[in-house]
Amino acid sequence: MKKSLSCFMMAALSFTALLSASLHAQSIWLDRSHDKTLGLEVLRPNFKTADNDAVSGFAVFLSMRAPLSKQLHFVGELPFVKSNFESSSIFFRSGSQSMIGNPYLGLEIGRQDSPLFGEFGIRLPIASEDKFGAALVGFLTDFDRLEAFIPNALPITGMLNYHHRDASGFALRLRGSPSLLINTGGEDAELFIGYSAQAGYESERLRLLGGLTGRANLTEEEADFSERSIHQLGFNASFGLGKIRPGFHFRLPLDEDLKDSLDSVFGFNLGFQL
Repeated sequence: MKKSLSCFMMAALSFTALLSASLHAQSIWLDRSHDKTLGLEVLRPNFKTADNDAVSGFAVFLSMRAPLSKQLHFVGELPFVKSNFESSSIFFRSGSQSMIGNPYLGLEIGRQDSPLFGEFGIRLPIASEDKFGAALVGFLTDFDRLEAFIPNALPITGMLNYHHRDASGFALRLRGSPSLLINTGGEDAELFIGYSAQAGYESERLRLLGGLTGRANLTEEEADFSERSIHQLGFNASFGLGKIRPGFHFRLPLDEDLKDSLDSVFGFNLGFQL
C-alpha cells in the first residue's frame, strides 16, 4: 500500500537516524582496473508515496583516480543531489532543492596486479544544513555513500578490498570497511562497519556483477543486529568501448526500514580512461 508523504518522511527519518553515516567511499560497483580514470554516476530512485504526493530526484557522483606511485593512487569524488517534493498536505511544502555534498579525498594503497588493496579517506563537511529535502533524497538514493550528504559530519573511513579474476573471467569482490563518524556539531562520535560480496564475469569488453552490500551501527546499544543494519542487492553491467566504458546499475532494498520508503534505484555510469 502506498504511503503518504508524511509517512515517507517519518520512515526516512527513522532510517537515517539509526544509520547516520556511510561506510563506503567510492562505489564498489565501478571498474577500477585502470590507473587514470574519470567517472560519472547518475542514480535515480523510485520512491513510495501516495497518489496525491510525489517525491523524486537524482544523485550524481563525479570521481577520479590517479597514480601517485606504483603502489599509491589518489581517489576523489564530488557528490551532487537534487530533490522534488509535491504534497497535498498542509504540513509539507512542495518545492525542489539541489545541493553539492561532502567531497571525498582518499588514498588507495596496493599494487595494480595484487588482489588485495586498501583505502583510507575522509569527506570534507561542506553539505548545507538548510537543504534537508535534498539531503534526504541523497540518503535514500545511495545509502552506501549516505555520508556524502550529511551536514556537520566528518567521516574517516578505512577499507580492505579483495578482487579476484581468473582466466575464465569469473570475478569475486569482497570488502570490509570500518568507519568513524565525527560529529562537528558536538555530538558523540559513532563507529560503523560496512561489508559487501559480489560475483560475476569481467573482461575488457563486458562486465556483469551482482551481489550484496550491507552496513551496521556498532555504537547503537539498544537495538539488535537486524534493527541496526541495512542491506541491498545490486546489479551492474558495463561495456568496454575503447577508452570509454558505459554501464548501468539496478539496486533493490532488502530491509523493511528502507523498503518502506524506496522501491528501487536505477542509474547509469560512464568511465573515461585518461
